[in-house]
Amino acid sequence: MSAETFSIRPAATRDINSMWEIDQACFEPDIAYSVDIFYFHLLVQRDPAFVAFDSGGKMAGFVMTSREARGKAMVVTIDILPPWRGKGLGSRLIVMAEEAMKTRGAKKMVLQTAVDNAPAMAFYEKHGYKNVKTLKDYYGKGKPAFQFEKPL
Repeated sequence: MSAETFSIRPAATRDINSMWEIDQACFEPDIAYSVDIFYFHLLVQRDPAFVAFDSGGKMAGFVMTSREARGKAMVVTIDILPPWRGKGLGSRLIVMAEEAMKTRGAKKMVLQTAVDNAPAMAFYEKHGYKNVKTLKDYYGKGKPAFQFEKPL
């Protein structure tokens, strides 16, 4: 299955629980977001998010963003379930997120990833993101993250 065979649409309220379940499956419990974060970004902030479905209608992944101050936007999380990784879906989602934030006036996209997540770092670098700093204890005591940025 290639990226073109997935259907992608803006996330809706009805998607929140499925997005949260995917996030729980993709990250360790101490890193995964609470369901409240999804409600906050989608319903309170109305931040752009996109969900992807396989040809059978099963949610395969999503991207969630956040508008920040001074022309900055953030990829809150991009989650693809393991069976659908490496098929171009993440690339489609991150491009959609960047375009959505550009149309809202963002000049820079920022994201964080664990310092030991080599596949994520390679993915972000492939998409033009640069590692700009280390955030000590970002994921908790002794769990730093790298911050990546990309001009839009």
